[in-house]
Amino acid sequence: MKMLLRILLTIIAFVFLIWFIAPIGFGVHNLGNALGIIICLAVIFRFGFSGIYERLKHLMYSNAVTTVLLRVIRIGAGIFVIYAIIVSGFMVYAMNVKPAKDDTAIVLGAQVKPWGASTLLMQRINAAQQYLAKHPASKAVATGGQGADEPMSEGVCIYENLTAAGIDKNRIYIEDQAQNTEENIRFSFDIIQKNSLEKDVAIVTDSYHQLRARIIVHKTDRSVKVSAVNTHNNYIGLAAYPTYFVREWIAIPVEILK
Repeated sequence: MKMLLRILLTIIAFVFLIWFIAPIGFGVHNLGNALGIIICLAVIFRFGFSGIYERLKHLMYSNAVTTVLLRVIRIGAGIFVIYAIIVSGFMVYAMNVKPAKDDTAIVLGAQVKPWGASTLLMQRINAAQQYLAKHPASKAVATGGQGADEPMSEGVCIYENLTAAGIDKNRIYIEDQAQNTEENIRFSFDIIQKNSLEKDVAIVTDSYHQLRARIIVHKTDRSVKVSAVNTHNNYIGLAAYPTYFVREWIAIPVEILK
């Protein structure tokens, strides 16, 4: 039974190792890749090469200094596993909070390519279009500034694509100054307040991003109710999903401590 479990864990870790490495081939590389690869290699070593692991452990326990080092590593790993499980649970919760009414949609920006919206941004635009079509009383804030390598602001790109998809332009407000998620949300709330829009919001973004966005909203105004409108990932989005999900394990505590 233990042998079967070791084989199963090794296979799972190998599959995820490939899953974390693959996005690097199309330009997705961040702390999520690095941390995911390290975790997978550690699991493969622990369970796939258990004989070597046990001999190394015995060798380290024969020396006082390496004994302390090994115990620190094992305690740290245990704490990290507990943390990852807890934060992942909160991430899953945040991505499953559905809009209860016609909340104002905040469509978070992403990169605009020379030829138009990137795959990531277009997925958010499509999710926003579906939400606004289903909730005809809702308004939306299209948010995102213009980077040095972008032909237009992300907010304008979102606006143009939504109106081209049939959404009334009077339902969409443009925010075109934000340079990060915090500014996306904070500047959007300025627009919501200035135009007396529905205060409760539906965040339109990738599901793994919802918890961090929710934290930022509550830092801005704790009385606001936050719901999630998640994108539907294509094959590129699915290939990079574990990388971005693990990256949020790092980004979320950073956001809380700001």
